[in-house]
Amino acid sequence: MKLQTFIGLRPELKPVEKPLRYVMYVRKSSEDAEAQAKSLPDQIAACREYARAKGLILVGEPIQESKSAKKSGNRPLFSQMLRDLEKGVYDGILAWHPDRLSRNSLEAGMIVDMVDNEIIKDLKFPTFEFTNDSSGKLTLNMMFALSKQYSEHLSESVQRGVDSNLAQGKSSGVPKWGYNRDEVTGLYEPDENFSYIRRGWEMLLEGATRNEILDYWRAHDVHRMTKLSRRNKHPRRMEVSMHMTTTMFHDPFYYGILVQAGQAVDLRVICPNFKPMVTEEEYNKAQEMSQDRSRRKVVLYDGETPDKLFLPFRHLIVCKECGRNMVISRSRGSKGTHYLNAYCQNKECTRSPRGVRIGEILNQVYDMLDRIEFTEENYNEFVKNMKAYVDTKLDELIVEKRSLNGLKSHKERNIDELASQYSALGKDTPDVVKTKLRKQIEALQNEVINIDNQLRKINAQIIDPTSLKLTQEKFLNLLNSASSKMRAGDPIEKDILARKLFLNLEIDNQKRVSFRWREPFNLLSERCNSGKNASGGRRGT
Repeated sequence: MKLQTFIGLRPELKPVEKPLRYVMYVRKSSEDAEAQAKSLPDQIAACREYARAKGLILVGEPIQESKSAKKSGNRPLFSQMLRDLEKGVYDGILAWHPDRLSRNSLEAGMIVDMVDNEIIKDLKFPTFEFTNDSSGKLTLNMMFALSKQYSEHLSESVQRGVDSNLAQGKSSGVPKWGYNRDEVTGLYEPDENFSYIRRGWEMLLEGATRNEILDYWRAHDVHRMTKLSRRNKHPRRMEVSMHMTTTMFHDPFYYGILVQAGQAVDLRVICPNFKPMVTEEEYNKAQEMSQDRSRRKVVLYDGETPDKLFLPFRHLIVCKECGRNMVISRSRGSKGTHYLNAYCQNKECTRSPRGVRIGEILNQVYDMLDRIEFTEENYNEFVKNMKAYVDTKLDELIVEKRSLNGLKSHKERNIDELASQYSALGKDTPDVVKTKLRKQIEALQNEVINIDNQLRKINAQIIDPTSLKLTQEKFLNLLNSASSKMRAGDPIEKDILARKLFLNLEIDNQKRVSFRWREPFNLLSERCNSGKNASGGRRGT
């Protein structure tokens, strides 16, 4: 018994503790108001210095993540780190501050639970002293709770600031073309492009095409430089594009209605010094003229008979060499077969040859769609990003509503004018004149009814933004069947599906297609089953 006691007390038989292996985790959000947090290199430097001072063993390279921690499941590298801790790859975590690990209750609870179960054996922070005991865990829980409260308070404060600024006629983001924001007041004021942009509106009202207006702006070097900021280290030159031109001519801002964050304010009322570029009447007339142009019959060939013409992909295909929209035209082959071609008409463009057959473009579209398969996981990631998309879409709906209301007002004024002419007709007026006026009035009344129907749909979406979201079934069916539908569709069906999926198709000098996805599909993760880029488009198919 004494021998056993003696042997049990021998110091050389005591278990030797292995030094703990730490993984360094650093995070900086680039998605919200927390983006001003300490930079990743600064966090890494502080953690390395702390590790040297304390003699900590660091395993592997620092895990760096630029994601918000306000919501759980938003950080794939963080989740993988927790799985590696469970597998025993690491023993503890070194982070700059507890708020780098979590700002939400679920993931904070996961970390504390892993500490309780000794999966995480230790936590180290240069800015906070953690002890692995009951009081240390209580303090850690308090730090996580404070981090969550700070994050929520910061978001609320930012939103209050946005709402307050909007009520004063101030907005965030890039200023509208033709305007700058005063650095002191934050209010809109004309810039050096104002007179040229104004002339563009006048040209539109005189019947000029958007290509002609765009050429006028480019001839007068209408451009602006991006401003230096935390994210934009190098100013870039921005020129007006066709997409910007179309957006501009539908934006009610130019007669005084600022739309942002799902709200609309009248700058003519709250900002007495605001200088509208056009009157409300001119804006309404421009909406009428835009609709008239969209109703014009486009003479293009559908590939069946020379008398039956249709042009798919109009304004959808862009020359990557010069950035201009490519014109769709038809040609006859040596055997008498007709083909559709995309042709760059910009005389200054360096591309050669000028044209590319639509069939070659479609083959690349088919190939890209064949290679991509979207899953439920992709849809779930898509849903996470929907809030930003819905907010943007609400602004677009409000702008569209203003545009339709302007169009409706213009048509109602035309109805009143025709009705006055009809009332002024004498008894001796030929019936054919009366009939013609009556038909014009009826046609306009029908158009007003159609506009009212569109407005009702838009109002329903504004009231219930969840209707903007695609259901999982619709989402997966649309994307996973896109290839077969595109192949089997006639020219009109191909055109409709392409416009649903793509913002544009860019064609380079080697006839390779680059795809730019339309919202909300551009919000998808770059990771999908095919391993191809599902969000920004596959370059050079």
